[in-house]
This record gives sequence, structure tokens and C-alpha cells, in this order.
Amino acid sequence: MKCKSCEKDIGNKEWKYCPFCGEVTVKKSMYSYGMKDVVDKIVSGIERQLMRKLFKVLAGSIKQNGGANRQGITVRMTSGKRPVAQSTRQAPDMTAANKRPIPKETIEPKADITKLPGKLKINILLPGIDCMDNIDILKFDNSCEVRAYTEDKLYFKIIQTPQNLNLYEKNLDNETLSLEFAG
Repeated sequence: MKCKSCEKDIGNKEWKYCPFCGEVTVKKSMYSYGMKDVVDKIVSGIERQLMRKLFKVLAGSIKQNGGANRQGITVRMTSGKRPVAQSTRQAPDMTAANKRPIPKETIEPKADITKLPGKLKINILLPGIDCMDNIDILKFDNSCEVRAYTEDKLYFKIIQTPQNLNLYEKNLDNETLSLEFAG
């Protein structure tokens, strides 16, 4: 006997479900189903068709955009019935921030924030900071954390940033850190 869904041979046993794909193999007569069973069967069939169409459109969109992955999600089409979504967004690397000694004084610097359509510009005054090696910038989903180290001070600032904007440019000029976020 063959499974009607995956077409694999399931032997002579009367399986209720296919041992390979899990599809129901024993067909009940329509009269043995309750009303809930009938509705569930209809809804699951419609749901399956809609999901197939959705993933065809999604796969076409991914191909059309050259596989661009801006949201941190990759959809991989497999030969099975359900697609697999995987997150490609990685947690920020905090190893450099954890290796530095904690200074005696922690200061929250002032930040000048300019919001533009599709952009966010931030200027932070960091007295005593003369090179980018003394600055750690960690971008999270909804915020950005800036740590700047001198021998005896730590400048620490958390800035709320929209999730769809990424750090586009960073620059240090005259003890002022300039950050630009764009989509």
C-alpha cells in the first residue's frame, strides 16, 4: 500500500498515519465525522492552499530582490511541506567591551539627535577621547549603546534607534563622535 501524500510504500499494515510524512492514511466515511471534524478538515485544506501561495510569492520576491536579506530573516524552501525560517541577526559582539577595566567614574554624555526621513544623525561630545579604538559601539534591535574609555572615565550612552535603521557611518572629529543611521 502506498501513501497518497508522499507516495512511499508503507507495507501491508493498516496504518492510521503514514510513518514517513504523517498524513492520514485511513479514510473515514463522511458520516463518521462530526461537524467539528468536517469544518477542521475544510479549514486545514484552505489554510494549506493559502500557505503554498504565500510561500510561492515570497520565494519569487526573494529571487527578484537578488536574495537581499534586510530584515534578518532567511526563508529556505525545502522539499517538505513546511518552510523553515531562520534568524540571521546576530547578537552584538561584547567581548571587546568586557575586556576593558571599569573606570572609577561613569559619565552619560550629552547627545545631539537629528531625525530626518529614513535617517538618524547623532553627535556625542566625548572630552578626552582622541581615537576610535577607545570607543565601543553596540547596535541592538531598538537601541545603540556607546562606550568611550579614557584612563579614569567611562562615557556611557544608550540611544533609542528605530529597528529598521542600521549604523551607516561613524566618525570621530574634535572629541565629537558622529553616528549616522540609515535604512
